[in-house]
Amino acid sequence: MAYQRKTTEIVRSLAYLRFRRRLLSGLLTMAAIAIVVVAWQLHTSYIDREAGLRRQTQHFARAMEAHVLYAIQFADLSLIGFSNAIKVLPPESSADTISTLLSSRSSSFTHDFWISFIDANGKGVATSNQLPITGVDYTDRDYFLFHKNGAGTSPYQLYISGPSLGKVSNQKLLFISRRVEDKQGRFLGIIVAPLDITRFAAVFENSRITDDVSISLIHRNGRLIARAPHVEAAFNLDLSDSILFAYLKKTPTGTFRAASKVDQISRVFSYRALDPLPLIITVGGTDKDAVWFASPTFIISSIGLALLLLLILLSGMFALKSYAKLEERELRYRQLYSSSREMEAKLSASEERLRLIADNLPIMITYVDCKERYTFTNRLFDQVFEISEQAALGKSVEEVVGPAAYAISRPHLHKALTGQMVYFERPLETSKGVRWDGISYVPDFSPVGQVRGLFVMAEDITARRASEATMKLATLMYENSSEGMMVTDADGKILSVNPAFSRLSGYTEDEVKGHWAYELTSGRQDQDFFRRMQNALRNTGEWEGEVWHQNKQGEHYLVSLRFNAVFDENGQAYRRVALFCDITKKKATEELIWRQANFDALTGLPNRRMFQERMRQEIKKAGRSGLPMALVFIDLDGFKAVNDTLGHSMGDQLLKEAANRLIHCMRGTDVVSRLGGDEFTVIAGELKDNGDVQRIAQEILSSLAAPFQLGQETAHISASIGIALFPDDATDPEILLKNADQAMYFAKQHGRNCYHYFGSSQPVDKSMDIHRARCE
Repeated sequence: MAYQRKTTEIVRSLAYLRFRRRLLSGLLTMAAIAIVVVAWQLHTSYIDREAGLRRQTQHFARAMEAHVLYAIQFADLSLIGFSNAIKVLPPESSADTISTLLSSRSSSFTHDFWISFIDANGKGVATSNQLPITGVDYTDRDYFLFHKNGAGTSPYQLYISGPSLGKVSNQKLLFISRRVEDKQGRFLGIIVAPLDITRFAAVFENSRITDDVSISLIHRNGRLIARAPHVEAAFNLDLSDSILFAYLKKTPTGTFRAASKVDQISRVFSYRALDPLPLIITVGGTDKDAVWFASPTFIISSIGLALLLLLILLSGMFALKSYAKLEERELRYRQLYSSSREMEAKLSASEERLRLIADNLPIMITYVDCKERYTFTNRLFDQVFEISEQAALGKSVEEVVGPAAYAISRPHLHKALTGQMVYFERPLETSKGVRWDGISYVPDFSPVGQVRGLFVMAEDITARRASEATMKLATLMYENSSEGMMVTDADGKILSVNPAFSRLSGYTEDEVKGHWAYELTSGRQDQDFFRRMQNALRNTGEWEGEVWHQNKQGEHYLVSLRFNAVFDENGQAYRRVALFCDITKKKATEELIWRQANFDALTGLPNRRMFQERMRQEIKKAGRSGLPMALVFIDLDGFKAVNDTLGHSMGDQLLKEAANRLIHCMRGTDVVSRLGGDEFTVIAGELKDNGDVQRIAQEILSSLAAPFQLGQETAHISASIGIALFPDDATDPEILLKNADQAMYFAKQHGRNCYHYFGSSQPVDKSMDIHRARCE
């Protein structure tokens, strides 16, 4: 019986075997199903966590991007303001003047940055925080070389350099700078705003949700600017060979997983390139929460699986299977509920942080639903419209902004609600005056592609519009100036002219553009004239003078012309600006007035005024050369009788003829003048031979003694001549003239038709021996 019982235990029935096979197959099937379910649950949880982490870092990166842009833009507005202020300072302004200008507004800055001015030679001039930078050499700094060498495409380009230590402050700084030019476009220096990197690190540190989050600001050159945590170890670390820059080549925003080069921790990083600025913001987070979440799940699932196998063995495959499934389902629901509550709490915290960021941005940010009602507004919006916090929520756009502003915004609102991104500018009446806003409507699409609302961003552009108005005014002045303006290149080819030029010359801009400027001249000036002009422009950068031009009709006109050269950042002239006006009539009038003031109207000879001027000049010349000068005073004998008998017209004709005869008796360097009535003078300078003055006196007596044919009448006159010598007789012009006058009266008293030297006792007539007469 025992043997039979043993055999019975070993030999199994087919039913048992079938049951066992079914049991084993069911057990293996359930084990496989349980393993697959557990693996799927772990994988799904990991994927969800990974996706949530990516979204979180992306949103966080946007928020950090907004903060960095605000800081850069705020500092840049200060740069632009001070750049314009320095540009209008007088050229002779000292460093103290610029320092006063900077320090006067230093209270308006945050402690995040200060303002410094560096001159065109790379030397520090002044700073808003009183740092001793005067005379410090900044020529090796990349921002100075960038602006000096003209690497920018525009004189108004903002330049952001890589992180470095301040030369004076020795702080970790990020430098942003702008070029400063004067009104003529000449390089005056640069205005620099050093940004304290520790401020960025502090903001990043305060913004970290958990300890595993890292926030970094990176320059496009690969250098790490600021990071939280480990700001000291990360400063200026080279990341150019990291995976980040490989992703940047593909897209300016994105997400990737990599190990941090600073602390070697693997994170999910979201990055955003702050175009057009050479900056990148990255936010990284680890999945350690997901690992914490997955570990208990794995343990519980393993225990459940073991229990499942145990219960299958004890209670049967079908009962254990039902119980295990019910238990697994209940456990899964509990875990999902716990996870959802935790995620909700974190999303709420993230929303609060985003609200904090939005409330501190320098632009108005709102959200408008499809019914044109506000569902979100930031603090600046409430301040601008002078309403209490969140008071605009639920109200329509028209209620909040007012009918006038809504009338402007309405067509743009409707256009944006059709799915188009819209930008427009709108004035707004506030208690502080008119404010201009640049408004952007960005549609918010639902997953099915329908517009469910609009993101609204409004930036204060009042200052920018004022600057644009100034530029328009400058253009109007150019277009409406009454004086002709012309711009040429460095070689003299015409690039542009204003309407006043066209009115003056008769040529339109298209007719002269591309032609040489000298083609407008009349040809009256020779090549030497233009060569001197070119030399002046080349050496001094400016030239001023008078040039004869020829208009389109071939008429010549005189212009007052001023040329100024415009230099590039290398000190090379690349433009010339000409300003000119027609002075033909003015010059003719001045010439007429000058001749009337200095020349005798009847004879055309210099009058008394011109005579006195010429005599002073000749006396100075004689003093320098050491040669004597003679003043010959001539009075016509018998002129009054001719004037009384033949009339004043005949007397005038006689005076003209007498003037012509006197001119023919003189040397080319002598000056003949009419003092008035029948009195004439001759200034004979540089007398190298004592006989020159006697020869002149004899020729005058002989010439005037010849008959004058006055119409049908013939007149006879003579002359009485007085001679005074410089410096023998006098050195003062008035005394010299007085002495010559006395000598003439002495000659007249002794018979006329003779000449007399001042100081001699006897007059000399034309028939006497010259040498004998002079000795007497």
